[in-house]
Amino acid sequence: MRNLISYYYQLEPIDIHQSSHYYTFIVKNEKYRLQEVSNIAIDQVYHFMMELLERGIYTHQIVKTITNEYSVVFDQKKYVLLKYYVDEKEEISLPILEEFQNQLMYIPFSKPSKSRRWSDLWSEKIDYFEYQMSQFGVKYPVIRESFAYYIGLAEVGIALFNTYFDAEEQTILSHKRIKCTSTFYDLYDPFNLIEDVKVRDSAEYFKSLYIKKGNILMEISMYLRSPSLSNYDRMLFFIRMLFPSFYFDVYEEIMDNQKSDEPLKEIIEKSKNYDQLLREIYNELSNYMTVPYISWLKKM
Repeated sequence: MRNLISYYYQLEPIDIHQSSHYYTFIVKNEKYRLQEVSNIAIDQVYHFMMELLERGIYTHQIVKTITNEYSVVFDQKKYVLLKYYVDEKEEISLPILEEFQNQLMYIPFSKPSKSRRWSDLWSEKIDYFEYQMSQFGVKYPVIRESFAYYIGLAEVGIALFNTYFDAEEQTILSHKRIKCTSTFYDLYDPFNLIEDVKVRDSAEYFKSLYIKKGNILMEISMYLRSPSLSNYDRMLFFIRMLFPSFYFDVYEEIMDNQKSDEPLKEIIEKSKNYDQLLREIYNELSNYMTVPYISWLKKM
């Protein structure tokens, strides 16, 4: 790896630290990460990154090779070199996340890839998950016993989204995935950015916070009181909370890597009262708007 970095980037790192999907190193007190990327239009991310930089908005900077390429290939995997200036271990907070979005809300720029309709994406995922379980479910008893509950939550979210979604709603810069344990590196990673409605990030943040902490109704109530949120925003937030990404993320990792489903036991245990949190959010929404009747959420 040292030879590759030296040859393609003319950088001479002394110590290179390897993680599962990236390598980090320092040269002349500047931090770099050689980061594995999937099948993505790197040139579009690069031009978007430069456009933000021209407007004084920081993201990690893509470093081209000496042959002006955006990426290199190593062991049949594609890597991009990023220079960054943040503490990659420091976790973000919700105010930091909101501040990042707010500074971009009224700045015109060519946005990165746009999120597909949540209902379309979620429906495709569920169909595929159900196919997987029909073929391989016998190998995964923990998944088999818990699967229907989480699919049911997602299907309620899909139905509500199809009822309430407004295609003309303003979108802003969001993240493909952000959690309460995400770091400043994740926040400013240009490959983690996506165009979507503003409650996407906060909902993902709160779902992960629930798994980490448990009762978070007070924090969510304070968030929903924000004057910057419309009732439409509040409903989309609730819909996003209905989709149990904390379960499906682990599910996909298990299925993609053919691992044991034992790690899901912790998620299932921590989320056993998640429907109670959803009921409380549902009741909280009634303080702001007329909410649709959902029988199982009415049962206390």
